[in-house]
Amino acid sequence: MTREIKQFKPIGFGDRPDPETVEGHQNAEAEAAETRRYNLRMEQFAAEDKAKRIEVLYKVMSFFTSKSRRY
Repeated sequence: MTREIKQFKPIGFGDRPDPETVEGHQNAEAEAAETRRYNLRMEQFAAEDKAKRIEVLYKVMSFFTSKSRRY
C-alpha cells in the first residue's frame, strides 16, 4: 500500500515543517538521532559522576579511618 507524500506546502514564518513532507520526515529523523545522542551522553555523564562520587567518598573515608592523623 503506497502513501501519497506531499512534495510542497507553503510554510509561513515560525511554522514547523509538515511531517508528511519529505523535508519534514528528514527533519524528524535528524531530531530523533540528535535526541538519542543527547540521551546517551547524559547517561555517560551520570555514570562518570557516580564513579567520581564513589572515588571521593572512598578517599574521605580512608583519610578519616587511617591511623596517621597528620594535618
